[in-house]
Amino acid sequence: MKIVVGVLLAVNLLVLFWIIQSENQVNSLALERASNMPLLQLLSEKDTKLTQNEPVKPTPEVITEQTKVLNASSETTSTEIQAKEAIKTTAIVEKSQPEAIFLEDACYSLGPFEKDKEANSAFSKLQNIGLGVKKRYETRRELTGFWVYIPPLQSRADAKKVVSILKRRGVKDYLIVSNGVKKHAISLGFFRTQEGAQQRKTHMQTLGLAPVMDESYKESSGFWLDFNSSATPALPAPLVEAVQSQNDSVSVKKRQCLK
Repeated sequence: MKIVVGVLLAVNLLVLFWIIQSENQVNSLALERASNMPLLQLLSEKDTKLTQNEPVKPTPEVITEQTKVLNASSETTSTEIQAKEAIKTTAIVEKSQPEAIFLEDACYSLGPFEKDKEANSAFSKLQNIGLGVKKRYETRRELTGFWVYIPPLQSRADAKKVVSILKRRGVKDYLIVSNGVKKHAISLGFFRTQEGAQQRKTHMQTLGLAPVMDESYKESSGFWLDFNSSATPALPAPLVEAVQSQNDSVSVKKRQCLK
């Protein structure tokens, strides 16, 4: 019995020794492998170390299309402002400079003078104030108004018959023409404007009459003095008054300049 116990004890000691030796070998192998392998680091630890040890690199500037557009718009606005300021400055300079006014001579005629003597007297007056004058004789036909009338009848008796019709229809303004190319015509009025004459003619037509409307002209003959002047009025008022004191029909009229 003692022998068996001794054997078992010896076996247990051997097993225990073997186990201890095995653990020592495993630990030494693990240490050897651990010394040859690189150290493991967490990502958070790595970022922290890089931030602390490595210098911070500047972030590259990103220029987007929007930035370019804004810059271009800013440059354009600045250019427009400068252009507007330049225009304002130019306008101020132009306004500050006196404007040159060029007066051109206009053409006039003084007349008509019925007598040559009166025309020569006025001719001398115009020359004395430094005007170049030319004298001419002319017969003018001027429009003086519009005439409404019933055309000439065969006799005065016929004209009186029409006048009686006018009276019955309430027409009071009329006149039988007693001489001239329109003898025995019945005048219904003389008007300075064509509109007034047309109204009179239309009214007579509503009464059953057949009037006509003609333009009325006046012919005048005399001497005219032509001259150019840039003054306003063309001639001094005292000079015109002095000339008109000898001939009431004389006046200053603007005319078309002859080239």
